[in-house]
Amino acid sequence: MSAPVLDDAIDAQPGERRPCCADCRFRAEDRHSLEQSIPGLTVFGSGFGASVADSRLCLVHDQLVAPRDSCRRFAPMR
Repeated sequence: MSAPVLDDAIDAQPGERRPCCADCRFRAEDRHSLEQSIPGLTVFGSGFGASVADSRLCLVHDQLVAPRDSCRRFAPMR
């Protein structure tokens, strides 16, 4: 997997919610997609456990992202 390409420089105006991975259409919501991307992950109990938590696979960066992460490729869910 590639190194993180997350950018904290994306700021919202006061009172606005900052764009984040939790609201991005490139975030694979289905936890089963992790097992498809990382074969054998659930054998270690990590695919559905606390080590993954609310992180999901980013389809753009091909890496795990936390809900509050963000990047310049953000695209709102439709």
